[in-house]
Amino acid sequence: MPALTRFQLEQLSFQVDHRRAGEDSGPSLRICDAGGAERLRFDCFRFTPHFHLDDASEFTGYGPVLDPIRWAIEGLRSDLPGWLARTGYTGPTDFDVSECEATLQAVESSLRNPPARLDDLDLASLKTRLSEKWNTYPDDIHPAWVAEMDFPLAEPIRRVLERAVDLSDIGYPIAPRDTGLREAFCDRMQKLYDWEITPRRVEILTDVVQALYVGMLAYSEPGDGAVVQTSIYPPFFDAVRETGRKLVEHRLIAPVAGREMDRAGYQLDLEPLRGAVDPRTRILLFCNPHNPTGRVFRRDELEALAELARQQDWIVLSDEIHQDLVYPGFEHIPFATLSDDAASRTVTITSATKGFNIPGLRTCVAHFGSAEIQARFNGAVPRHVRGGIGLLGLYATVAAWRHSDPWLDEVRDYLEQNRAFVLDFVRNELPEIRIQAPESTYFAWLDCRDLSLDPSPARFFYEHAKVALSDGANFGTGWEDFARLNFATSRALLREILEKLAKAVRNR
Repeated sequence: MPALTRFQLEQLSFQVDHRRAGEDSGPSLRICDAGGAERLRFDCFRFTPHFHLDDASEFTGYGPVLDPIRWAIEGLRSDLPGWLARTGYTGPTDFDVSECEATLQAVESSLRNPPARLDDLDLASLKTRLSEKWNTYPDDIHPAWVAEMDFPLAEPIRRVLERAVDLSDIGYPIAPRDTGLREAFCDRMQKLYDWEITPRRVEILTDVVQALYVGMLAYSEPGDGAVVQTSIYPPFFDAVRETGRKLVEHRLIAPVAGREMDRAGYQLDLEPLRGAVDPRTRILLFCNPHNPTGRVFRRDELEALAELARQQDWIVLSDEIHQDLVYPGFEHIPFATLSDDAASRTVTITSATKGFNIPGLRTCVAHFGSAEIQARFNGAVPRHVRGGIGLLGLYATVAAWRHSDPWLDEVRDYLEQNRAFVLDFVRNELPEIRIQAPESTYFAWLDCRDLSLDPSPARFFYEHAKVALSDGANFGTGWEDFARLNFATSRALLREILEKLAKAVRNR
């Protein structure tokens, strides 16, 4: 059982723990007086949420409520002195309003988020998953490729999904304007980036890739050019090719030997790009934070690119799905916040699916910097061709953005430690592989050019290490000697993966 988490308000102690009681389980909130006596307890359990008065064995059920935690917190928020009076408490209740609100917010966050237990992963259990990551390769291959974390779900997401299943609440989703998702996204952008946007400029879609395809159809014609920074997430190429557009490649500068730890690698060099575009280049497909390199582009880089977009009158489709996974010392800057002009031409595409590890729930948002580009997007294909959004994805995304940041903080800290482990291991045990510390994401972009692995690094490690990495060839021409490693797993499993890679290289 996890230790109690305590919060103090005047002479009251608020104690949170996460426990199991018989067949039921969930978080409990105890409110104790100065002498340590329990006055109130709210058991926000899955099946039988209830409260106790004055440490009594009898309890009172909540009745049917949508969210037991919210029910408890809102009750205390509206009348904490009244609740205490019901227990016979006679201590002071003239609480400072702001202090009381801050305490209740902290208590609610703790109730919703038990420790994530990211080390507690079992390979045999992971192999029973039915997702693409764990079903693409034979059982003897350890997958470390597709963008999916191995970690358990954030508890607020788990609770909202369990509630839906318990109630058979898998009906038609409510209208997009009534989901609360647009508002949750706007509030999050305000909180994280001081970016004030309006829900009416937000559309809900299934995923980032769908938004890229619709954007290509909306803002260009067959034969028009689309700028892509390579190496790049492979669906960028698919969106250009399958809509009949022309790829305008803007190759990032790979790091040079001996400079792996500085910011010399994967820079934006705009001079070659200026010479590659023509009047029929219409769109900039941009990925920031960048997949697969993990770059988080600096403001000066972004401003230079935004100025070129202004000069060339490009629409910018900005994939910012990895924005929740930026490491300390780096800052994600939404492209649309650079200037009024940048905002007017930018479609910002993002989702909770990467940061909160719910890609199978297929929910994404696109923000439009102007009514004009929003209307063009919505007019590109009929809405029903885009498909509907599943109810579970809506529930989970709101739970992620409203309540799951404590889980995300734990995951980011753990990934930062994994990143350091990968860097240290590769530099000591695989010195022939060049690696630059990713500034975001849970990917290590491995430069294996000095090893001359045949027929490719990914294939070599698949055959000789029994580890599946993402093949660099899929990220663009000229990147065939690279491979992408997903390090979003437990430290023990990550060590096992890396040791297999090192052994394969030693034995070749």
